[in-house]
Amino acid sequence: MTENEVPGPEPDWQPATEPPYDIGKNPAYQYSVWEHSAPLFQMIGVLALPVQPVAQRLRLHVERSWDGLDELDVVLFRLDGFSFAISKHDGNPLGVSCVWLTQPHEQADKALDTLLEVVGIDEEAVTFRGDPREEPAEQQTDTARDVGSPNGVSGTTLPTSLWARFRRAIGATSPHQPAPDTDTSRRPARKGRHFPVDHKPYSR
Repeated sequence: MTENEVPGPEPDWQPATEPPYDIGKNPAYQYSVWEHSAPLFQMIGVLALPVQPVAQRLRLHVERSWDGLDELDVVLFRLDGFSFAISKHDGNPLGVSCVWLTQPHEQADKALDTLLEVVGIDEEAVTFRGDPREEPAEQQTDTARDVGSPNGVSGTTLPTSLWARFRRAIGATSPHQPAPDTDTSRRPARKGRHFPVDHKPYSR
């Protein structure tokens, strides 16, 4: 029986983990399990802690993954009936991690309280409760100055971007933490990637 041989990649095919944009020739695009699953997750808060101390307390294994935004540390686990994920993208501030429910639940506050109690930390470790990607209707806009209008015009009402809300959520209660660096011109892109400032994570 003749052994089947698979030819090597074509010379102009970029790695499958890199989005093709307009120049990529590789017909395949590879995404991680995290990137595939995270759009279904419910963010319930932001902790003023990295992932590792929580993982050490609960004896969890920290996984490395990636999505269309960056590489990240993540743990996924069940605790007292709730399914959690805690993540921290490399480009986000040190000492800040996001808490998710992998199965959305109406009692999100109870879930976060349960996590705090078992981990042995108090409310001071919570930078933000809820999802900074969502705002009440009366807070759905910022002025051009707030979102960094390139033409410098102030007082113009513009839609609030995800990252503007995330920066405000962290900065409002953690004055010593730097805001997430969304200027990709200053941050090395993962494996040659370049992401726009207003790129929305976890969207397909």
